[in-house]
Amino acid sequence: MSSSLAPPSDSAAPSPQRSPVIPQAGASPRGARFAAELPGHYRVTVEPSGDSFVVQPGENILAAGRRAGVWLPFECGWGSCGTCKATLISGEVELLFPDAPAIDPRDERRRRKLTCQTTTATDVTLKVTRLGPFEERPTTDRVAQLVDKRELGPGICSFTFALDAPADFRPGQYAILELGPDLRRCYSMDAGPGDEITFVAKHYEGRPGSSALHALKVGVSVPIAIPFGGMWLRDDDSSTILIAGGTGVAPVLSLVRHMAEQRRTHPVTVLYGANTPEELVCLDELAAVVAQLRQGKLVPVVAQADDTWEGCRGFATTPLGEIATPAHRYYLAGPPPMVDATMAVLRECGAGLDRIHVDKFG
Repeated sequence: MSSSLAPPSDSAAPSPQRSPVIPQAGASPRGARFAAELPGHYRVTVEPSGDSFVVQPGENILAAGRRAGVWLPFECGWGSCGTCKATLISGEVELLFPDAPAIDPRDERRRRKLTCQTTTATDVTLKVTRLGPFEERPTTDRVAQLVDKRELGPGICSFTFALDAPADFRPGQYAILELGPDLRRCYSMDAGPGDEITFVAKHYEGRPGSSALHALKVGVSVPIAIPFGGMWLRDDDSSTILIAGGTGVAPVLSLVRHMAEQRRTHPVTVLYGANTPEELVCLDELAAVVAQLRQGKLVPVVAQADDTWEGCRGFATTPLGEIATPAHRYYLAGPPPMVDATMAVLRECGAGLDRIHVDKFG
């Protein structure tokens, strides 16, 4: 029972696009050819696969690819993680989020673009590096009715929605809730595929999306698009470290539960950090699931606590630096400062990007 708030910024700054609601895959090649002839419609050709699809005016390349049934790597969907970087081989593009944090000066020199934050200005060719195998889960539109709402901690609630039809998704993925006109927000799911999903979110004052979610009453229905995200469990025997910050416990709990169901036997360490012990929501539930693993270990960490706290003090990265190796596989979910600090530790230990899977929100 849980899941994490993962909205784009509610500030007045330019709003990044985090994988908007996308129709199911399946555009025909013939239809795509005709579409490319329409004003403002441009064709993207992907190397090395040779796949191609058409981008509509203002549409980001990632969304267009998914709409057409062409797989492109991605994780966060709003310009933070960098998984969707592709090299522009030819043609011209327009940046939808010029200040996206995942692009640095080196990327700019090498003509790397974020497909989730870039649209086409001409026909283009992109070179994509596939970091691993991917089994497509088509994105679908559903209607979700709020059937349960519970307070878990200071300003933190769980929201359970019943879907009007079952949806197929992996533990660790997220959905997009439509909370009002032009008010779409992303939340990671804690539940297996089916007709009920649960999110966990903290209320942030002054953020319209956060306020709209927490104002929902049981019985209300909202449109939802599902699934998105690449932080799903990889099928290998690598020793695994999962790092959760705050309500990032939701997708991590979902992943650990899936590991327990699969009876995985390799070592699994879960680092769960929060500001205070009271904000370690779902801790008992997480501990119970970790205990089902043959080699599971849970390390809760808090930044602020009185003398009654007997656990680790600091941040989730505090114990990580002592155990991280390039051979581990990593799953991390939490607010940007936590994810950025964790990525710095993992870079220092030599972990490759193909070993790191991220749900970054805030």
